[in-house]
Amino acid sequence: MPDVLAAIDLGSNSFHMIVARQESGQIIIIDKLREMVRLASGLDDENRIDPEVMQKALDCLARFGERIRHLHADVVRIVGTNTLRKAKNSREFMRKAEALLGHPIEIISGIEEARLIYAGVSHNVDKDNGHRLVTDIGGGSTEIIIGERFKPLLMESLYMGCVNMSKMFFADGNITLKRVKKAHMHAMMKLEPHIEPYSELGWQDSIGASGTARSIEKISIAQGWTDNGISIEALDNIIEHFLLAGQIEDIDLQGLKAERKAVIVGGVIVMRAIFIALRIKHMIISDGALREGILYDLIGRAENNDARSESVELFAKRFVLDLKHAERVQKMAQQLFTQVQRCWFEKNANEAEKYLQWAATLHEIGLCIAHSQYHHHGYYMTLNADLMGFSKQDQNLLALLIKMHRRSLDMSQFDDFGEKNSRMAQRLLILLRLAVLLNRSRTLQAPGLNSIKIDNKSMQLVFQDNWLEQHPLSYSDLELEAEYLQGTGYTLAFNSESDL
Repeated sequence: MPDVLAAIDLGSNSFHMIVARQESGQIIIIDKLREMVRLASGLDDENRIDPEVMQKALDCLARFGERIRHLHADVVRIVGTNTLRKAKNSREFMRKAEALLGHPIEIISGIEEARLIYAGVSHNVDKDNGHRLVTDIGGGSTEIIIGERFKPLLMESLYMGCVNMSKMFFADGNITLKRVKKAHMHAMMKLEPHIEPYSELGWQDSIGASGTARSIEKISIAQGWTDNGISIEALDNIIEHFLLAGQIEDIDLQGLKAERKAVIVGGVIVMRAIFIALRIKHMIISDGALREGILYDLIGRAENNDARSESVELFAKRFVLDLKHAERVQKMAQQLFTQVQRCWFEKNANEAEKYLQWAATLHEIGLCIAHSQYHHHGYYMTLNADLMGFSKQDQNLLALLIKMHRRSLDMSQFDDFGEKNSRMAQRLLILLRLAVLLNRSRTLQAPGLNSIKIDNKSMQLVFQDNWLEQHPLSYSDLELEAEYLQGTGYTLAFNSESDL
């Protein structure tokens, strides 16, 4: 595992970057940058990012890119959260941003965001008193997690944050009791469905993470309302001060930075609703959050402790797949991959191999719905499941491999992944299809494939003598597969060894 790692969190309020060194599984921060971009406030009524706000964000990422562009792809992870999940022109932004950063951006789900937040917090909290409640109020969403040690047990991501709540209820800057009550009721409605399951699971410590929680703590300490952390009394005092000020621009609280003034009202109201709904008395604040969680996740991937592999395994068990058959397909896929790796996957072999194995495991997941068109059912299930560790783009890639592992081919469905990733996806799909095809008999007997020879887009399979004659169904399937591939620019030939 390389010593230097980098994580960038493209949040709805702020962009954060940390560069760190890892020693014995611990993270030592060596560089940190943060800029308040307020991407969420730049969304118009059609959920498009305003050009001026987009340029501000790109200017920030140009500075970030100067620091991390030279790093290897395996040690950098950049994630986009709520606003980029929501923005209709996020693809345009990402294309420009990736050119500046020199690395791809992953859009993650709210649940994946919650998982990474918990990872960052759990590695930065000394106390281990059992269950922990972790709350992170971001610019566009709020994540609430209960976990124990390093494992999250219950996670939710709610569409309310300091930016969108401030924009929704206090856009003109006026603060009135009626508006505060309306905003508080809105937050309580979002929380209501989750009160019972969280209360039943319970927790010993309540922990806040990220900018809103830290800002509230700084205000509370500076005003003398708490010695540390956040209390309900401090939240009530802050809201009373807001009402006395009457205008956001007139808020004057010690400990509040000027750059956060525009969004603090919405953040405090969300925090107070969480305190009331979950009956929290006191909350401590963690230094760890999403970006630290990204770094620990990178370390886990490098040390064969990849959350994505665990998600795939749990997904397969949940729907009672034929795991023995999946294992045979995996083994065949691995055999094929090993033979073509140098020619087809020299630069991204580790990641490509993982996707091939995951797709081989899940290729029949749709059978739990129906045999007819099961590959399409599997696509829908995989695309829409909460698979921990996967970004939206990565989950889409896995789902497409499952969708196209049989029957007709449409390689254009990979076009949105960019030239390099599209080429990787096409080649993985071909290997998966061959692995499935050669195990159609579903027997323990290994397919009689001796070797596969690759020359760019030309493939030649060499089988044991007489194997093709003894397996007429496989022979017919290979002929059909050659026809399918012909329309994609790839060619497939197959022979017995004695025919060469």
